[in-house]
Amino acid sequence: MTPRTRWSLLLVLLLAAVLLILLLARCSVRRSTPAPKPPTPAAAAPAKTPEPAPGPAATAAEEPERLGLATVEAPARVLAGAKFEVRWTGPDNANDYISLVPPASRPDQYTTYAPTRTGNPVTLTAPVDPAALEIRYVTARSKTVLARQAVEVFAATATLDAASEAVAGSRLAVTWTGPANHGDFITVVPKEVPDGQYGNFEPISKGSPLQVLTPMTVGDAEVRYMTGQQQKVLARRAVKIVASEVSLSAPEETLAGSVVSIAWTGPKNAGDYITIVTASTPDGRYGNYTPVTKGSPLQVTAPMEAGPGEIRYMAGQGQKVLARRPLRIVAAEVTLSAPDEVVAGTRVPIVWTGPKNAGDYITIVAAGTPDGRYANYTAVTKGSPLDVLAPIDAGDTEIRYMAGQGGKVLQRRPLRVVAAKITLEAPGEAVAGGDLTVQWSGPNNQGDYLTVVAKDAKEGAYLGYTYTSAGSPLRVKVQAPPGPAELRYIAGQGAKTLARRPLTVKAAK
Repeated sequence: MTPRTRWSLLLVLLLAAVLLILLLARCSVRRSTPAPKPPTPAAAAPAKTPEPAPGPAATAAEEPERLGLATVEAPARVLAGAKFEVRWTGPDNANDYISLVPPASRPDQYTTYAPTRTGNPVTLTAPVDPAALEIRYVTARSKTVLARQAVEVFAATATLDAASEAVAGSRLAVTWTGPANHGDFITVVPKEVPDGQYGNFEPISKGSPLQVLTPMTVGDAEVRYMTGQQQKVLARRAVKIVASEVSLSAPEETLAGSVVSIAWTGPKNAGDYITIVTASTPDGRYGNYTPVTKGSPLQVTAPMEAGPGEIRYMAGQGQKVLARRPLRIVAAEVTLSAPDEVVAGTRVPIVWTGPKNAGDYITIVAAGTPDGRYANYTAVTKGSPLDVLAPIDAGDTEIRYMAGQGGKVLQRRPLRVVAAKITLEAPGEAVAGGDLTVQWSGPNNQGDYLTVVAKDAKEGAYLGYTYTSAGSPLRVKVQAPPGPAELRYIAGQGAKTLARRPLTVKAAK
C-alpha cells in the first residue's frame, strides 16, 4: 500500500468516526428528554372541583389517539343533585371521559365526569344549584370535544311537616317530600346555626315520616332538609324546643354505699339516666347510675364518700343535668369481734355489724397489706357470725370489713396468727409400694394431707397421699423411689409443708 493510499484510508476512517460521534450525541439528547405529556383534566379543572381526575393520558409510545365520530345522549332536563345516565358512542380511547360543564368552559375543564371505560351508559351527578350545562365527550390526550349536548339542571324542591313544639332531647316526627338524592338528610338545629351545618339527623333513605332527635338547647329551632351534596338547605320549618318537666323524690339521707330508691318524672329520652354523685362533682360527670328505662321508682347505689351528695337526672344526649336533688351521705357504723389469736389456716369466727351493702365482705390479710387488696374472705350475706379462713403464714394480720363498691376498708381489727403445732410419728424405713402407718397431731384444716416424697422433692410436690380427715393413725401409700425420703404434712391452703420427718424407702423384694 502506497503512502497516498494510506492517507486516503486514514481520512475516511476519521470522517466515519466524526459522523458516529455526532449520531451518538443526537441519540443521547433524544433519550434524556422525555416526550411531553398532555395535561390531565385534573390540571385544567377549576380548583373548587372535588372530583378526582381521570386516569393518566396515553404516552407518545402508545397507539395514536383516535378522533372519530362520537355522540352523547341524556335527558334534556335533570333534577339538581340527582344522578342521571348518559349514553355515548365514540372511539373509547384509554381514559376518554364524559364530562358535565358550563357551556363556556374550556375543553380541558370539568366539574364532574365519568370515564368511558366504566361502561355505557355512564352515570353523572348533577350539581345542587340550577344551571344550564353541557354534556361532553372528551378525549383524554388531546382534550378534543368530540360530542356535546345541552342539559338543563332544574331546582329541587322539598316540603317539611312537623309539630310546632317539641321537648328538648325528644324525637320529632317529620313528614317530608323532596328529591331523595343520595346522602340527603333531615336535621333539627337551633335557629341561629348557619346553613350548611347540622346537628342530630336522619337520612331520608329511611322514608317518611322520620324520627329526628331534637337538640337539648331550649329555644327557637329549625327542621331542615339538607342535600347530601354540599349540604344545601332545600326546605326549613320552625319548631320551638321547650324544656321537659323533671322531678326527683328520694330520702334526704342515706348510708354510704347503700341503695337509694328514687321516684322520678321526666322525658325518658333515649339514654337518660339517674346518678348519685358528690355535690362537688362537675355537671356532665356521673357516678353510680341507673337508666330511666328501669321505670319509677328505680334503685341507685350511693357513693362510698360520706358528705353532701346530689341525685341528678342526666340527659343521654350531651350529659346535661335536667334536675338535681341534695342527698346527705353518712358513713355506716361497722364493728368486728373475733379472737385475738388463731392457728394458721384455721377458720376464724367473726361477729360483725355493718351496712351489708351489695358485695360487702370480710377478709383476713397480713398486716401492712395495702387497703383495697384482699385474701381469704367471706361475703357478709352469710350473716353474723361468719367464718373466714386465716392465712397459712404465721404473723400479725388484720380482719377487715370491705365495701363491695371500691374495695374501701370500713373497719379493721388486729389478729395474731400462730403456727400450728404438728407431730409426726412413723417408722424410719418403708418399702416402696407399701403402706406407711403414721401417728400425727396437727390442725387438721380442710384439705390438709400427708404424703411421702423423695427428700429433694420440691415444695408442694406429692405422690401417694392421705387426707388428715382420715384421723390418726392413718396409712399413706409409699410411691417414692428407693432412697432418702420425707414424710410431709401439707396444708390444703397453699400446699405449704407444715412439718416433715425423714425416712428411707427400700426397694420391694
